[in-house]
Amino acid sequence: MAKSDSKRKKPSENMGLVLFDEVSGVCPKCTKPLMKKNNNQFIKIFEIAHIYPNSPLPHEVELLKDEERLSEDIDHENNLIALCRDCHKIFDNPRTAEGYREMVAVKKELQRLSNLKKGWFDNVVDEEINKIVASLASFPGDAFEELSLEALMVDAKSDETLNGLVKLKIKNNIKYFYSDIKYKFSELDRAKPYTSDTIYSQVKTYYLKLKRQGLDQTQIFSALTDWLKNSTDSKNTEVSEIMVSFFVQNCEVYS
Repeated sequence: MAKSDSKRKKPSENMGLVLFDEVSGVCPKCTKPLMKKNNNQFIKIFEIAHIYPNSPLPHEVELLKDEERLSEDIDHENNLIALCRDCHKIFDNPRTAEGYREMVAVKKELQRLSNLKKGWFDNVVDEEINKIVASLASFPGDAFEELSLEALMVDAKSDETLNGLVKLKIKNNIKYFYSDIKYKFSELDRAKPYTSDTIYSQVKTYYLKLKRQGLDQTQIFSALTDWLKNSTDSKNTEVSEIMVSFFVQNCEVYS
């Protein structure tokens, strides 16, 4: 039985900041900004909602008796979420099993993304990769040597969890950029031996961590893209997607 006090415990200011950051400053239900600026001051326009109610009414206890709980402690951050006032009111009144399940799913996805972000700092990639990233970021649009369709490994390595549009994107990235990136890695090795092996190993290690977390292939592609985007000098999503596609073809990912 989850712990519940008749007196509602107000989340601390620091807890509020943690939960505000978890939703990236927008309501996870309606995407409304949770802060507004008025007379050069920022005003909080969000509330901290209990996913499982703080003081459930008898009919709510019955309604949610078989539902998943994210924490046995009602006031634990796992059971709290930042919502705009309107969405908080709609969620609480009336309480429904469907609304509860949806909020649990939203919270779990927010936690998954938060854990991925924390993992960026625990998994570094050799700074030499920035030389390749920089060359892609300044790509002038000229045609590269195309990799033949017969050489593509995506079809053999992908499963039903890889979104069709993502799969097509990976194929196109490999077709037009693989050979050039492979050559640039060989240049790095000539200047500093085993650089490519080091980077390949780092990517493989992070890929396996994501796989152990139960992410599917579409989620892994997105997570690797975000990791490279935030772990290199480039903040360009397209460049990061090209690099991840290269690692799919080069066997570090989905193998």
